[in-house]
Amino acid sequence: MAVTTSSSLPLARVLDGARSGALRRRTVAVPGAVAERPEEYATAALAALVHRYTGETDLLIGRRRQPDAVEPLAIRVERATTVGELLRAVSTASAVAAQTAGRPAHAAVDTAASASRALAALTLSVSGDGFELAMDSGEFDDAAADQYASHLERVVAALAGDPSVPVRDIVLLTEDESRRILVEWNDTAGPVPPPYFHELVAESARRAPDAVAVILPGARLTYRELDGRANQLAHRLTARGVRPGDRVGVCFPRGAESLIAQLACFKLACAAILLDSDFPADRIRYMTEDASAAVVLTLAEHEPKIGGLAPVIALDTDDWRNEPDTEVSEPVGADDLIHICYTSGSTGAPKAVMVRFGAARNLIHSMAELCGMTSESQGTWLAAPGYGMIEVECFPVLARGGTVHIPDVSVVSSEYRLQEWFLREGITTTLLMKPMAERLWRLEWPEDTPLENIRVCGERIQSWPPAGLPFRLINLYGSAEATVVASCDITELGERLGEQGRVRRLPPIGRPTTNVTIYVLDEDLRPLPPGLVGELCIAGASLSAGYLNRPEATAEKWITNPVDPAQHPVMYRTGDLARYWPDGSIEIVGRTDNQVKVRGNRVHLGEIEVVLTKLPGVRQAAVLARQDDSGDVRLTAYIEPGLDPAPSVRDIRRGLAQRLPSFMVPAAYVIGGLPTSTNGKIDRAALPEPPRSRPEMDTPYQVPTGEFEESLHELWTEILELDGVGVHDNFFELGGDSLRAATLTELVRKRYAVDIEIVDLFDEPTVAKMAGLVSRSAAAAARS
Repeated sequence: MAVTTSSSLPLARVLDGARSGALRRRTVAVPGAVAERPEEYATAALAALVHRYTGETDLLIGRRRQPDAVEPLAIRVERATTVGELLRAVSTASAVAAQTAGRPAHAAVDTAASASRALAALTLSVSGDGFELAMDSGEFDDAAADQYASHLERVVAALAGDPSVPVRDIVLLTEDESRRILVEWNDTAGPVPPPYFHELVAESARRAPDAVAVILPGARLTYRELDGRANQLAHRLTARGVRPGDRVGVCFPRGAESLIAQLACFKLACAAILLDSDFPADRIRYMTEDASAAVVLTLAEHEPKIGGLAPVIALDTDDWRNEPDTEVSEPVGADDLIHICYTSGSTGAPKAVMVRFGAARNLIHSMAELCGMTSESQGTWLAAPGYGMIEVECFPVLARGGTVHIPDVSVVSSEYRLQEWFLREGITTTLLMKPMAERLWRLEWPEDTPLENIRVCGERIQSWPPAGLPFRLINLYGSAEATVVASCDITELGERLGEQGRVRRLPPIGRPTTNVTIYVLDEDLRPLPPGLVGELCIAGASLSAGYLNRPEATAEKWITNPVDPAQHPVMYRTGDLARYWPDGSIEIVGRTDNQVKVRGNRVHLGEIEVVLTKLPGVRQAAVLARQDDSGDVRLTAYIEPGLDPAPSVRDIRRGLAQRLPSFMVPAAYVIGGLPTSTNGKIDRAALPEPPRSRPEMDTPYQVPTGEFEESLHELWTEILELDGVGVHDNFFELGGDSLRAATLTELVRKRYAVDIEIVDLFDEPTVAKMAGLVSRSAAAAARS
């Protein structure tokens, strides 16, 4: 039998110990018909309310008829249960077996006297005048008590009405509550200037041509140069037959070439297909073909990855800069496509999201306003280039005439190098994935830091930042399908809540941004009260146009808006589970499917499983995301082999690396039979923790010898959370990633006082080679 403790009820605070004894009391009005069977109505009302609030079906409702005896009743409420059936079930219910003794009841009915203490989370006293709800004051605040009493009153009225009404159809929200949730909390309408992003860049080039737009290691671009080169490339694309509405592949690392290429696309009213030059060739070819790229813009070294599927212009070898830099500006509409962004898909192939110019314009404006960006702003480009985060990070800065800084690759993965770079370059605003943001906010910062705000995205923030930071932390929520749709200044909110308030709540995603409407809806797509968990759904200017070439998937997610179709005809179902706080802020609590965030990237575990099952020797597979000791998400693959011989871990890793981006390649592997549930499906709850032992490697195991190898072996074991590391084992084949590599190199620098870079680990990813490097560096330092 499922039993819910009080802390799982919506709006309940987690208690450190027993209930305080102090009560919040609320009178519950009841219809006259209830007077004939008050005890049954009170019990049924509590069961119905708890079912609606929690989704629980098997409930325990305590009933006290004598001062010293409380008997628990087992009551079942399902989705199809009507109020009449519930009342009949209550009238025939008897006390459950003794084995339930000591289990907490969801709620309790007190018929012996007015409640002097809380018998359960909710205690409803029955008297001749009606009902009185009593709730522990330490467990529920006044707003929660008001809400429970109001909704209980509506449930009692429904029970006394039509017996054929299903319990799930009882309307809980009052008119005032509905107006507050649907209208007041979504009052986000605001003006957005008409120019699109590329037009704003062109305006800056005319207004302040010598202002610096982009700064890279050893180079910088003014707005005149940025806009002029984009015009030249647009002319070359036109000469190669590209026309408005075409889709153009953009395959670069972070850099000026990518910005120039995208601006050229926008000037021609073309959609830029965002490709990452670090993606495996198979993935780039799939995206290029799936999006029907008219041409692909890249660098010469990446041309082989295109595979002849589309014409290629390599910006470092083509003579496109011989074209004129006269202005190119094809007409653009809000529903024209600006970006094609690929996301992880459950079918084993990535899905392409069609981002509209209008959605990007709204996003760019709202981000610039949120962060107070001006022409003096110093922003960054740190996010991976193959995703739409460039619209959130770079474009708002450039839209306001500010400067975007792009660091050397060695800076991006180290919080210490990143902090040093921020301070040296005078960065005022940046965007970081959650794991790196958490590392940064734990560092010591000078009070006079130029950094004004860090926007945090990618994953749910599960801990509050420390007090006293000299910059704001802004939690962002969104996806390629709907851009950024909510934000919360968690620095300001954390200070306002105080230590006690922070303990009781996780950081929320906040409230909807400009011209965005957010709903938390139940299974029947009806609005839910604060505290209740439902699916987060979005409407408004932020929505993309759906999935490219996938009408069925688009129809499943982009649906007719059942809440406000007149103002926003289309609504997007995110698949995220969320709840409102009483102040209107929204908290994400999970997923309706098995999507997770890994290193800030949204990953559908099903896609990895599909790719795994296509590898030789793999019969079936499951992938789980687990948090490691440092709080980062790591993927574990569980593989049931087919015919002998079983595939080796090294072969599986190689096969995945050829087909998936690095963040989607699991760090740990378990090979063997997979447990199944009674219905024959893989029992994911029964899958074991990944082993800490060394996986199969190409290199034979060798123990560390000598001072440096032994000391470094200790660090590797700690960072990788792995036993049995050999001195010739490859760091990344052991499950290491860039964040762990950055942590390792920083620890090595501190321990040995040597100047070692993260790129040195990429070049020499073994204990033995690192030991030699450290030994030589230490010896050189001693000589000097």
